[in-house]
Amino acid sequence: MKQAVIFGDLTSDRTSEQYPTVTLCENCIREDEAQRENSQIVHMAGEADADDAVCEWCGAEDDA
Repeated sequence: MKQAVIFGDLTSDRTSEQYPTVTLCENCIREDEAQRENSQIVHMAGEADADDAVCEWCGAEDDA
């Protein structure tokens, strides 16, 4: 699992809502990268901290 900054609510006044950081699994990251210009990921922010991380998009749990 990795942390990624994604496009969120761009009409919000808060940066944390405009570009939230979420936990994503490798499959969701690959699928998003395949979208090219329609990608929701702005940039990768590193590894997820928790051992029990859950993907924000598909709900997959970290098996590591």
